[in-house]
Amino acid sequence: MCPAGFSEAEKFQKKLNKSNKKARAGSPVRHLADFAGMTGQRWLLPLAGLVLLASTGLGGFVVALVPPGALSWLAAALVALMLLGELLLLRAFVAQVLHSEEERLALEMSLQCLQEAVHALPLGIAVYDQHDRLLLFNPKASEQPPYRDGGALIGQTYEHLIRRSLARGAIPDALGREEAWLRERLAARGQLDRPLLRPRDDGRWMHLYEISTPSGCLVMVRLDVTELVQKSEALERSNELLEQLSVTDALTGLANRRQFDQHLYAEWQRSMRNQLPISLLLIDVDHFKRYNDHYGHLAGDTCLRHVAAILYDCAQRAGELVARYGGEEFAMLLPGADSAAATVVAQRCMDELAKARIAHADSPVADCLTCSIGVATVVASQDLVPESLVRSADEALYRVKSSGRAQYSVAPCPA
Repeated sequence: MCPAGFSEAEKFQKKLNKSNKKARAGSPVRHLADFAGMTGQRWLLPLAGLVLLASTGLGGFVVALVPPGALSWLAAALVALMLLGELLLLRAFVAQVLHSEEERLALEMSLQCLQEAVHALPLGIAVYDQHDRLLLFNPKASEQPPYRDGGALIGQTYEHLIRRSLARGAIPDALGREEAWLRERLAARGQLDRPLLRPRDDGRWMHLYEISTPSGCLVMVRLDVTELVQKSEALERSNELLEQLSVTDALTGLANRRQFDQHLYAEWQRSMRNQLPISLLLIDVDHFKRYNDHYGHLAGDTCLRHVAAILYDCAQRAGELVARYGGEEFAMLLPGADSAAATVVAQRCMDELAKARIAHADSPVADCLTCSIGVATVVASQDLVPESLVRSADEALYRVKSSGRAQYSVAPCPA
């Protein structure tokens, strides 16, 4: 994880081992330092010598004060204990100094390892202190505003850094509303409960995290999620395409039966709310089976696409839907159209199909393609269902086909 950090530790350990070897091969003073645990701290030996000399002089003074033969052994014992205590105290002091030095070196190595880890992370990291001043940032953060603008950054406040980026137009979300954006950003600073998705000026997308530490610092993390956003957008486009395909007839490109049913239900609800009429035309291509048998199925498919294009052009108002209802049958839903308007559209469909002059040599009705149309109109109510409109138009279409075809028939208002 931290090869450079461990390399420094190894260098330190080698240096320490080398020093210990020299100490073992050196003077008695070096051996004494090694014994006392003072390797690398031999400057303390002169101080230890002074302390020992002072203790010896003090012990001699005490011995001199005691009369000969009067508890001289006791005085000597006290002096010996005094010297032993001072030696132990000195030993403890030196050990503490060495322990502190080891802790300092360990702390330096930990900090170095932490810095190397932060610099090696594949995401941008910036740390701010309790006064919102920048403490550190890694190379990945320097690729993004406000850290890539150069100049003195450490010690600057977040607001100062962001204002520099705003002045350069480096924040797309803030263009044209810089001050308002800055106020909103500062008000929400440190309060993000989920990642903030933001675009960069180079077209990439970033997830912005803000994490408050117990000491009051703020850690900002920026993760490049451009590939994730692109995949999400591609998935949305695919879903939209699939949705479109699921409601589109593959042969004619018109709405399919599923989309017709959905549209009929929605317009039925609107008609019920607004008490406006809704009309339906069911259109059947006359003797289409004979057409297929005479010209072939490929020609039949081409014929249906041609008819679909003609009917699509006959629906001229917004909200009107033309759908392939099944086989050679088409449906035209006309929201807001009363019976008179619906018959006008029905006549237009028959006239435009006649103008196309699509040959039908095997038709008993005419030498070109014709159609039959059933027309139904209703104002939706609670007593009726959308299927009642379809049923009425189908009954009108059946009457047309039973009475010679190539015409339209208007059904009575469904009940």
